[in-house]
Amino acid sequence: MSNPFEDPSNPFEDPSITSALQSHVRTEPAYQLSDELHHNKVTDKSAFLGDSDYTSSISFHPYSERSDLYSVSQQTIPLTAAGTSTPPPKPLSSGGAALPSALSAKEEELRRKERELEERERALQERQDNFVLRRQGNNFPPCFPLLYMDIQAEIPRENQEVVTWLYRSWLTFLVTILWNCVACFFVLFSHPPSVTQGPADFGVSLTTVFTHSLLSFFLWYRPVYNAYMKEVSLYYFLYFIFNGIHVLYVFYMAVGIPSTGGAGLILLITLFSDGWLMSGVVVLIASGLWLCTGFLAAWLFKRTYDHYKAAGHTFGEAKRDAYSRMATTAVRSGAVDHAAGMYVRSEGDRFV
Repeated sequence: MSNPFEDPSNPFEDPSITSALQSHVRTEPAYQLSDELHHNKVTDKSAFLGDSDYTSSISFHPYSERSDLYSVSQQTIPLTAAGTSTPPPKPLSSGGAALPSALSAKEEELRRKERELEERERALQERQDNFVLRRQGNNFPPCFPLLYMDIQAEIPRENQEVVTWLYRSWLTFLVTILWNCVACFFVLFSHPPSVTQGPADFGVSLTTVFTHSLLSFFLWYRPVYNAYMKEVSLYYFLYFIFNGIHVLYVFYMAVGIPSTGGAGLILLITLFSDGWLMSGVVVLIASGLWLCTGFLAAWLFKRTYDHYKAAGHTFGEAKRDAYSRMATTAVRSGAVDHAAGMYVRSEGDRFV
């Protein structure tokens, strides 16, 4: 009787099964090549080793553990059908050497811009410090100070000359309209027979003294002063509009069309033709002032426009400045209205 606790016999230890398994064992080749002519696996070792032509054309290099896997000389070179090797890959072109030079150029440009920003920030800080130290209160106009203006304290050093000439241009315009009123007054009281619009010219010139002096200051001089002080595109844009109109108006008055209030060239020719020398000399000075004021204003307009372009200002920037200022004004007025409403409601609740 057999032992029930004994290990069962292995069926594969049967001699018939073992001989059958050994007869079906396939011998794999020692090497497998990824060559097109030998893509199929070689099953017969004797056939693989017996091909002397093929084995003679292939050289087997031993593997070195110390070799550099990333070097070009140690890379595996694929074999062609004839047993020849393909050329090794070409090294990188010299274009990579231009990359460090380009990066250094960009780095130098960034450093230059950084230095410029630091200089501008330092100049702005110095100007603000001088402004705080020197400002004592409103100083313009001298007879009745309403606002503060100081070219040396508020305008950058490189733009002080242009702003000074703009101020002189505005003063020249004031002198011109004053002398124009005096010339029209002379013509009115000399009463030449050929000049019939003397009263109208004097009335218009007298009105111009009061209106155009204020309009010229607030419409084009003050905006260009703020533009050079703050470098805001909106102020430049306002100056270009109103100072352009101002230049056209000055040359229009220099012509001297009757009933326009301008002691200009037409009135000058009429007076000298009739022999009114005294009034003619006064009108001659007025005409010269009109022409000088117009050419000076046009020259300063050109210089300001060149500075505007060199600083990189654009019309789109001026539009954005205008929109931002309108939005700020709207928010500020809304906040004031809300605060006033809250105060009124709180006062009403107190008396309830």
